Amino acid sequence: MAGLPTNQRDQIMLAVGVFGILGALAFWNWVYVPRNEALGVTREHIEKLDGSNQRAKAIMARGSVEQLQTESKRLEANLELMRTLIPSGNEVPALLDQILGAARRTGLEFSNFAPTATVQGESFDTYRFKMSMQGSYHQIGELLAAIGSLRRVIVPVNVSLAASTTRAARANRPDERILTANFDIQTYVVRTTPAEDR
Repeated sequence: MAGLPTNQRDQIMLAVGVFGILGALAFWNWVYVPRNEALGVTREHIEKLDGSNQRAKAIMARGSVEQLQTESKRLEANLELMRTLIPSGNEVPALLDQILGAARRTGLEFSNFAPTATVQGESFDTYRFKMSMQGSYHQIGELLAAIGSLRRVIVPVNVSLAASTTRAARANRPDERILTANFDIQTYVVRTTPAEDR
C-alpha cells in the first residue's frame, strides 16, 4: 500500500493527525454549533430588550405614565369647564332675555337691539348683537356687571359712552347726567357641524 507510513514514528504522527481531525469535527458538531446557536438566541433576546429599553426611554422623555395620566385628567377638567361656560345654540335666546331683563331692572332704556352676522369658526361660532341704551353711568355699569356674572361666556365689546343729546332723557332725569351707551355683546357657541370651506 503506497502512501501509508511504514515506520512507527510516521504511523504515530498519522494517528495523531486523524484523531486531531476527528476531535475538531466532534468539537464543531457537539460544542461549537450548539453554543453558537445559544449565543444567537441570546443575541436576539438582547436586541429585543434593547428595543424595549429604547421605546421606554422615548416614553420617559415625553413624560412618565403618571404625568400623562395627570395631564389627561387636567385637560378633561378644563374641557368640562369649557362645556359649562360655552352655551349651546338653543341657549342664546334665553341668555339675551336675561340681558334684557337685567337692563330693565336697572332702569335702562333700549334704543337699539339687533343681531349682526354670525362668524363661523373651526370650533366655535361667534354670535354678536348690537345694543344701544340710555341711562346713568351707574346703571350702565350695573348692566355690564350683570352680563359679566352670567353663567355662560358673554363678552361686551366695542363699548362707547357719550352724553345723551335727546331732550326726553334729560327731561325725565334732570338731576342725573344721562349717557348713551353703544356696545356689542358676543358669545360663542360650539360648532356641531364642520366648518364650511371658505
